[in-house]
Amino acid sequence: MATLLCLPGKWPDISGLPKFDFVVGVDSGADVAIEKGINPNLIIGDLDSVNRDNHPTENLLENSEQEDNDLAKALRFCSEKGMTSICIIGFSGKRSDHELGNYAALHNANHDLDIRVILDGMIMHRVVSENDFHGLAPIGTLVSIFSFEETQVQTSGLKWNINGSLGFSSRGVSNQSTAPTFSISTSGCIFVMIHES
Repeated sequence: MATLLCLPGKWPDISGLPKFDFVVGVDSGADVAIEKGINPNLIIGDLDSVNRDNHPTENLLENSEQEDNDLAKALRFCSEKGMTSICIIGFSGKRSDHELGNYAALHNANHDLDIRVILDGMIMHRVVSENDFHGLAPIGTLVSIFSFEETQVQTSGLKWNINGSLGFSSRGVSNQSTAPTFSISTSGCIFVMIHES
């Protein structure tokens, strides 16, 4: 099931956004979604910032525990319900601490989730040990790879291929594709950012 998670950060142009089977508003991201013409099927979070008047009561799923942020709660819900194809919008662009919290939520989410994040000018894919990533992009496309942990990474089809350990560093920034397709695998969890041409 293709699921869209709507967060309250900065939204890029959504004119080319495909249709989704299910839409989750992540707290006040539900209000932003409505402003953009998207009606969430469900609103998840501690609901401390969503305008409850905008949404039917039966669509509100309140989780007030503070051990995780609202994105982590939404991702856990998706995993529990078998919603494994996840697209996220509104991920960044507000508070830096919230954005770092969102990266942590992605990093720690169940590896059964196939997660991509639509950012301004790029798409980010979470790549985990269970699934190699195969990209399709014009030759010369900028590709950046980040890891928040020490992990083994192997790439092909990039100007500066990696075959070994990658930790939390700037080593993977601004690589380039040298073939129409490229592949990336890891023994842990990494983030692959593909810039729009």
